Amino acid sequence: MSGYLSRHVRLALALPLAVALGLTLAAASPLAASSGAGSPGTGGSLSELETLARVAAPLVRLAQAELDVAGHRNDAARAGQGARLFGGGGLNVAREAVTDTLSRDYRRLNAQLGVRWPLLGSRNAQVRSLREAELAAAQGQQRLRQARSDAVQTVRRAYVRQVRTTQRLQIAQVFLDMRPRATAQLDSRHRSGLMLEAERLKLLGLFDAVQIASNNQLAQQALNLSELSRLTGQHPQVVQTQPMVWPETCRSADTLLASADESPAIALAQLELNTWGQIADTLKHTGLEASISLAQGLTHDIGGPNGRNTAVAIDFSMPLQWRAQRDAALGQIQGERTRLENLLQVRRGEFHALAEQQLVQWQLRQAELAGLVRRLEAAHEAVRVASRRLEAFDGDGYASLLTARHELYQASIQVIDGAERRDLAQLDLLALAPESCGSAIPAAQDEGSAVLSTLPAGFAAAAKAAPAPDAVGWYAWEGQALVERPSRLHALPSGSTRVLISFTAVQLHRLTLPSEKNRLLQLLAKARSLGIRVELLLGEPAWVLPAHRQDLLDLLARLRALPFDGLNLDLERSQLPSADQPLWDDAVVETLQAVRAAVPWPLGLTTHYRELQSPDFAQRIAAAGVSELVAMIYVSNPVRATDIARPLLQGPVGLRLALAQSMESTLPPEESSYSVGKAAALQRWRQLAKSLEGQPGFSGVLIQSLEEFNRARP
Repeated sequence: MSGYLSRHVRLALALPLAVALGLTLAAASPLAASSGAGSPGTGGSLSELETLARVAAPLVRLAQAELDVAGHRNDAARAGQGARLFGGGGLNVAREAVTDTLSRDYRRLNAQLGVRWPLLGSRNAQVRSLREAELAAAQGQQRLRQARSDAVQTVRRAYVRQVRTTQRLQIAQVFLDMRPRATAQLDSRHRSGLMLEAERLKLLGLFDAVQIASNNQLAQQALNLSELSRLTGQHPQVVQTQPMVWPETCRSADTLLASADESPAIALAQLELNTWGQIADTLKHTGLEASISLAQGLTHDIGGPNGRNTAVAIDFSMPLQWRAQRDAALGQIQGERTRLENLLQVRRGEFHALAEQQLVQWQLRQAELAGLVRRLEAAHEAVRVASRRLEAFDGDGYASLLTARHELYQASIQVIDGAERRDLAQLDLLALAPESCGSAIPAAQDEGSAVLSTLPAGFAAAAKAAPAPDAVGWYAWEGQALVERPSRLHALPSGSTRVLISFTAVQLHRLTLPSEKNRLLQLLAKARSLGIRVELLLGEPAWVLPAHRQDLLDLLARLRALPFDGLNLDLERSQLPSADQPLWDDAVVETLQAVRAAVPWPLGLTTHYRELQSPDFAQRIAAAGVSELVAMIYVSNPVRATDIARPLLQGPVGLRLALAQSMESTLPPEESSYSVGKAAALQRWRQLAKSLEGQPGFSGVLIQSLEEFNRARP
């Protein structure tokens, strides 16, 4: 929205919000991180999340701490091996008898220093303590490896759920986008006596059920992000939600069986068995304690001469029942070896059984998904047949068509559910051989993305078969006024189906407070009861630039829990400084990709229609995750506006196109309808919508702005 949008949003949003929320203009990557306090960081892709989890997951940190302790104990045991240095000293005050009548009094200082070597059982005890410490350190390494593998596995499962949750939300939104049109059609049929009230309520209940399911998926998204935050030690605001594939060898039975020794449970049993083979040698002399020592001593009599002594000593001890003790120790050795050999065999059997079970489970899930895809094809055909029947004879055909579309929605969700079950079964296979499988790579297309690409086309015929009533949408810059008085929605012109609301920086900050959030929820509930969608409108041209993109992502991270029906970004090339304008094409695509991954709402872009005349612009925008383009065609003549818009509607399947018309008092009459008044302006916009109604992907007319319209003459 040239002029007004720049002043209202760019100045009122970007600068005060940076001050109010403490944001900076430094560039950052899409994943906000923290080392304990929630500060920005890096991450977002599956590989980045896995890397973070290998270090920061709570169980990994615990296993690392236990390994450090075991390592220090091992060092202490190693340092305690071999000979020991001993010494001592003392002062003696003595009286010794020389004759029966004569005694000698003296004081003597003495000191001794020597080396003692342990032998037999004493030496074996040292070696045994070292072997046990080495075993504990090696077990710590295996537990750390297991903790890292478990953390990666949990991250992957949360990532898969996030991918499929996002797809379910997108599918639900495609269905919910039909709600205003369907509500108007059902109301019209009910008023005309063509439909009973009970049937109308039943059909409207389909949308309520989908809305509830969508809300549940939003809650699941939050749980997935919370799980990723716990595992990575950071706070992911943006998670790339692209399906991933792993090498085919990961699902090979030969690969799984060959990786059995990598299993931590088997590795731990094998490690303990090997170590007990070494410990067994130290039990042969159990009970036999011996040592040899060499010492040098010095003495000095106070007031007398010095003396010295050199000593070599051997000491030995053994229990009286040494042979019985030795036999018991040998029995312990043999029993422990037998236990560990049996344990190793049990662990191998468990691994083979689990590998076989998981492989069968994956094959079953794969076959189940194929059946769900066929069911989806049948649902597409049912919608097509219902559309043809509605064209041939009306009757109750519209109710059948709407029911068929809901069944298409359900079949699409079932495909996503089946894809998620298949993906989780595949992850269970990967967990059996984590080091034998390479890294995941993004999938060009899978069943879920195929559903998303065909679903809008599957609904398109039905949309054409049910003409929309005269409908317009509004840019409302004073969104806070609607929040404070939701009853103002009743004053919207007849046929209004959507409102894009904007807020100042301070108002956006307050929306996250409980009191303001409750008022917003009341507005959204009121709008939905009237069949009106409420979308959040944000605009700041600099957000497309890498240096400022994180400001937008930080803002969305605070707002993403609010249940708006969509997000529309106004990003115009002409509002950038001249030096930055050549960067706009690639930069806006990258920004939209980051936003698409950051929020659960359907994403729209408002920009000048000249951008859509670029050959591949619409395709790139659609690939970035945008579901609707709003082309600013500020031409008040509806015939001329239709001629400009018609070529733009040949975009990719699934990308909707709306037209933005101006009601701004500051623009000349050939660009704005302000001068002709409300009634004539509405007539123009409805004529424009009617002329484009049959075009695939056309989603209506949006007016800039509601405030200017209310100020115009009747």
